Amino acid sequence: DAANVDIHDALGSGATALLLQSGAPAEIGQLLDGVVLMAVGLGLGGEAATQAHYRTIIERAEAQGEAADMLDLDAGLDVLTQADEGLALHALAPSGHRLFRIDGWGRHNLGLTAAQELGYVLAGVAELFRAAESAGIAPADIAGRVSVRLALPADMFAGIAACRAMRRLWNGILLACGIDPVPVRIEGFASLRMMSVLDHEVNMLRTTTAFLGGAIGGADAMAGFGHDLLTGETPGARRTARLAQVLMMAESEIARSLDPAAGAPFIESRTDDLADAGWSAFQEIEVAAGLSVAINAGMIDAQAAAAASEREARMRAGEELLGVTLQPTSGMPPEILSAFGAVRRPAACVEAIRRRTAEFSPRILILRGATDSVVAEERGIRRWLDMAGLQAVTLDAGSGSVVSDARPDIVIGCGLTALPEGVEAGNFRSASAILDASDRIAALEDLLVQKGGAR
Repeated sequence: DAANVDIHDALGSGATALLLQSGAPAEIGQLLDGVVLMAVGLGLGGEAATQAHYRTIIERAEAQGEAADMLDLDAGLDVLTQADEGLALHALAPSGHRLFRIDGWGRHNLGLTAAQELGYVLAGVAELFRAAESAGIAPADIAGRVSVRLALPADMFAGIAACRAMRRLWNGILLACGIDPVPVRIEGFASLRMMSVLDHEVNMLRTTTAFLGGAIGGADAMAGFGHDLLTGETPGARRTARLAQVLMMAESEIARSLDPAAGAPFIESRTDDLADAGWSAFQEIEVAAGLSVAINAGMIDAQAAAAASEREARMRAGEELLGVTLQPTSGMPPEILSAFGAVRRPAACVEAIRRRTAEFSPRILILRGATDSVVAEERGIRRWLDMAGLQAVTLDAGSGSVVSDARPDIVIGCGLTALPEGVEAGNFRSASAILDASDRIAALEDLLVQKGGAR
């Protein structure tokens, strides 16, 4: 009953489609009570993506006097584990129903690059076509049964390029298989990897630019999440996300154009580059004997882990900045729900050091020398201290007994060429050494070591 109320609330405040991910087939009637099935898009996912759930929806539509072939329905079957189930439905399902979903968004959240995500999806298409041929079904007959799910990142241009490149790659594999072009349905899901629990309201901005990328890129459908999803999504946050989707795809009228970004040199170049990289990623999987073999051999997980580690290394070195780096907020970050523990978020390393700071915040003193570099060094080190939630007092070098009276745990020298008088070597850090470190986060973590080595 509660889920049914949520569904009606969503449909009454901007949602145009439903994705059912849990519940037994017998519960679908209660979930969709009062819903005009022909008026909304319907998709199945998770444990609800089964042949039994699909058949139940068809039966319910017919019982309500609605024509099954008029439903906008996606069975959401996994091409790797449910190919036989979907192919068995092919002869029975109306031609407009999509039976298979290839999900690149989930792998994106585990770390895959945009090119690797596209290669993964394309390899899933190839896997489906091979399964169809083995079952005596021509790939041309099954091509119209596919939907793909792509991640929409905070970078609007990356989202535009991903959607446009996916269509080029789709047409490319159809051409390679001798299949006349048929459209593929692209579902753009807002990235979870881009989210942070520090100043989480900024996630609304990230989601908005993600939606804009999907809308301009030509996504057929989009889904977003409340800005507080990682710690427990609230109804108000869900509503805000829904209204942002409506604004981008409907009120803006961007979707009235087939390809709003076509002809822009920057967009075309970025799309071409991403499509080429995606095709190379696809070929790499095919060389490994296809997607199923690559997954079982751990190749895809290894790619995701390597890409996530490289991304985090750039973040820790200061080469890749996030909102949490430039707009630090105080306080202990809330813990994320265990369901999102596997998502490889670059912001996680900042959140981790903020938690450490909340447990122990050392007394930090910045000593300024008289060199030309002192201003730039102090500005740089303060930015990183702020990001970690650390506070510091500044004094000019040569302040004498004032330094010892302050009793600092750590002294950071800016523009100093030698150890200041009265400062223990073990407590002294050079600002330039921290800023030049390949892992600045680790250098900051070193400041959180109390005297005696206890953390």
